[in-house]
Amino acid sequence: MNFIDGVCPHCQGKLQLPDDRQTVICMYCGKEIVIADSQQNTSDESVAVQPVAMDKVKEALHALVYDIDDPMEHFKRTTYMDFFNQYLYEHAAHLATLENAYLANPKDAAMLEEASESLISKIDEQLCATKARKREVLRMDMNLCMVVYVFPAILEYNTNSSKAWIEALTSTWKKHFPKSEIHPATAKEIDAGFKRRFCFISTAACEVLGKGDDCYELNLLRTFRDQYLLKSDDGEALVNEYYDIAPTIVKHINKLEDAGQIYEEIWAQYLTRCVQLIEKGENEACVALYQEMVWNLKEKYFYQ
Repeated sequence: MNFIDGVCPHCQGKLQLPDDRQTVICMYCGKEIVIADSQQNTSDESVAVQPVAMDKVKEALHALVYDIDDPMEHFKRTTYMDFFNQYLYEHAAHLATLENAYLANPKDAAMLEEASESLISKIDEQLCATKARKREVLRMDMNLCMVVYVFPAILEYNTNSSKAWIEALTSTWKKHFPKSEIHPATAKEIDAGFKRRFCFISTAACEVLGKGDDCYELNLLRTFRDQYLLKSDDGEALVNEYYDIAPTIVKHINKLEDAGQIYEEIWAQYLTRCVQLIEKGENEACVALYQEMVWNLKEKYFYQ
């Protein structure tokens, strides 16, 4: 079987279609496609796209964030791509709504801004209504949701509106959360760079302590992981074990009332000491402390 490029005539989603079929179901909008129709020039400006009501646009955007079943549970090296593909399938109609709203009037920046503001304002209000100790943890969860599900889904849809929606969302996020940066990446990029990009427990602790994702301590720990631990005997196995269990540990800590205090203790007991050992060149001692941290946190929080 060979595949050909096509475009859904209903939602304009770009598709890979089997050349031995006459019809298929669009993975984005769920409508039946006659493959011959998908080969027509859908960029023809004479093809009118019906306007989409603003409440439908907002509803679609909100669903991308809030209609996710336990995203942290599946954000693991071994399960992320399967869960993301299921997420993409389940939200195909919402992505099609965003695309059609843009195609109806590509120059309507106000529509993009209003819809983005509706979503980010809701997140902001939810954070403001959350107790101080849990607020940073929730913000981190929302940040993660945007970066590893919403943005990759919009990019995977790969339509005319992808860039415009991401620019509107990142700009609005920055306006509400000036100290928090979110950057778009595809699901394949996230999966390929899983070990390199994410350092769950230390990132969670830094968020609670008000340190940015690009702070000195996180960069030092990541460099140690990539330049020393991954190149040492059994180092890769240790890192892989960490990335299999750390998201669950963070998830279980985040459910606790004293999550902020727990992260402060992790920072003081383990991470600050790891940083000090790295600075002194005592790499083996840092590895031992790293293993102790993972073992203790697993025993205490993994099985809750």
